[in-house]
Amino acid sequence: MNQEPLLHRLNAFSFMTTSLPPVYPATTWFVKGCECTLAIIGVLNVLMTGLEFVPDAFWIRYGQYAQNVLLGIVVVSLLGGITYAWIWHRQERDGRVSSGARHAWLQGIIRYWLAFEISTYGFAKLFKTQFDTPPDRFDMPVGDLSGFQLTWFYYGYSYTLAVIIALLQIGGCLLLLYRRTTLLGVMILLPVMVNIVLINLFYTIALGALYNSLVFTLGLLFLLALDWPKLKRAFWDIVDRLPPVVIGRHWIKPFLRLLPLLAAFGMIQVLAHDRKKENGLVGAWAVKQLTRNGQRVSSTAWLTDTTAWNRLYFTGWQEVALSPNPYRYKPAEGLRGRYEYDSTTNGLRLLIARKKNDPKPDTLRATLSERTQKTLRIKGVWWGDTLDLQLTRLR
Repeated sequence: MNQEPLLHRLNAFSFMTTSLPPVYPATTWFVKGCECTLAIIGVLNVLMTGLEFVPDAFWIRYGQYAQNVLLGIVVVSLLGGITYAWIWHRQERDGRVSSGARHAWLQGIIRYWLAFEISTYGFAKLFKTQFDTPPDRFDMPVGDLSGFQLTWFYYGYSYTLAVIIALLQIGGCLLLLYRRTTLLGVMILLPVMVNIVLINLFYTIALGALYNSLVFTLGLLFLLALDWPKLKRAFWDIVDRLPPVVIGRHWIKPFLRLLPLLAAFGMIQVLAHDRKKENGLVGAWAVKQLTRNGQRVSSTAWLTDTTAWNRLYFTGWQEVALSPNPYRYKPAEGLRGRYEYDSTTNGLRLLIARKKNDPKPDTLRATLSERTQKTLRIKGVWWGDTLDLQLTRLR
């Protein structure tokens, strides 16, 4: 009997069955709602990027309404996503729709939206349109910078760091464009985006930046949650192939697991306790009155006399800095050294050299009096001069 036709039919049937697309498992209404809402947010966000090309006069006139626009996008997306998910879920329950294609389209919209939006921030870093520090910012005291200005100055200091962050963003976005590598792209982008959310939140960056970082992070978290079974198998279900280490009694092993953390906690606790002894001095102090050898030093003497101190900075860890300039501190203009404070006798010792790398620094032995949270008086002898400094705390 010729078996060839039967084998051909079996092979054809095998080919047909293996080429059928896998059935997408049924999802809850909540999952559908999240998916629809994120997809609508993505579409509206992409459409809103066209506003980047409008003239500045438009923002001067209508920029005050930007917050309302962002709120409108969220409301429309939530209402549209919930409504469509409810209709979809009823159709799926009644067997009137195949959900696989819809999931594919909606997740594709989310992936392509995130890839486009996040990569724009990456390319902005490469072309220096982000973290660009205005020239006047370099001459501002650090204490006068806002959280936004400080962040831009910090990240703009190193172009190499900006390039590394940009490459992570662009590379992760490229991986999002392929379903096979979506999970890897999410795992690269998510730590970057979480860090950006925290910076935007706690450094008071613009509302639009905070909104974008939040919705991008939510989109990545949603894509990550879709692969929860894979993550559980990879990070929880896999058993280590190494044999277990047996150490005496049953309580020793849990203790050893905690030992590194306990040791780190103990070390920092000791250092923090030592620093508490300085807390009454640590801070910036303004010299309200300086008396040298019984004569009061003029408040403008610092313009010609570099020893007419106007600021004292007890910086902690037994370090102190003195500056004649009442408006700023520059190491080249002032002196820096170490100090020792004895709270039992109110004794203070400052070991400071008059010149950099001076092999013979002199020691100011002084006593503290009139000490409160806001005031301090230092009396002592330094380089043969009798000094009396009356200080008030700045911060």
